[in-house]
Amino acid sequence: MVYYLDLGFWANLEVDIVANGGSDPHVAIRENHSIHLYQMRSIHLRGLTKISSALALVIKAALQFAILIWFLCVKIPRPDVFLVQNPPSVPTLAAVKLSSWLRRSKFIIDWHNFGYTLLGLSHGRSHIIVKIYHWFESYFGRMADVSLCVTRAMQHELAENWRIKATVLYDQPPEFFHPASMRQMHEFLNLHRSILCFGANFLKHFYLLVAAQEGLDTDEAITELNQSSDTLFSSQIGSNIFLKPNRPALVVSSTS
Repeated sequence: MVYYLDLGFWANLEVDIVANGGSDPHVAIRENHSIHLYQMRSIHLRGLTKISSALALVIKAALQFAILIWFLCVKIPRPDVFLVQNPPSVPTLAAVKLSSWLRRSKFIIDWHNFGYTLLGLSHGRSHIIVKIYHWFESYFGRMADVSLCVTRAMQHELAENWRIKATVLYDQPPEFFHPASMRQMHEFLNLHRSILCFGANFLKHFYLLVAAQEGLDTDEAITELNQSSDTLFSSQIGSNIFLKPNRPALVVSSTS
């Protein structure tokens, strides 16, 4: 996940980011002296999960709550505003609400999705854990001083079913996120040759499936796969790369 800050807007502010480890933030964030990163360690309870997944979730949430309180109330300076992205909801919303009360700071939630719906994908909407998560998310969600969301549909859902008044603030990709160049796209599509060398024949079947759906001759599709400088979507002649006129639809983006 990439967090993007308009550094011109934040130039005169001190920003503390508390997050779990993962991919490195963009260099513009890492090198900005007004932005301070605090990385929490991830909690893994693999042994306990094998015994009881429900118990493991409860213990993990309790440990995460304690770690969050330590970071938000002790490690970082007192902020004017706590801004938290949802999901995850448990135990984040409760920890941030308590921290905002203890430190006399504003509490803002940036709603990107509903955590209980994501949990329901693996457990089912009727599972007791999902129902508890839903209650937790809605209860602490209503405690925010300000709520932001990314779509008007989510704004309507929050207002009608959660009794939360949210302001729509659309996601905007940063400047370093842009459509891939023709060469980048061609090199990306050519990765299948290395994969096929290791026996990943599923990609070949995918190409054949796309070819069949597009009404192409499968023998021709196999020939295209075997050509050294062609993909099903693009061709290279010398140093020039161009898209094929009868190619299937494809979108490739780059952050480089």
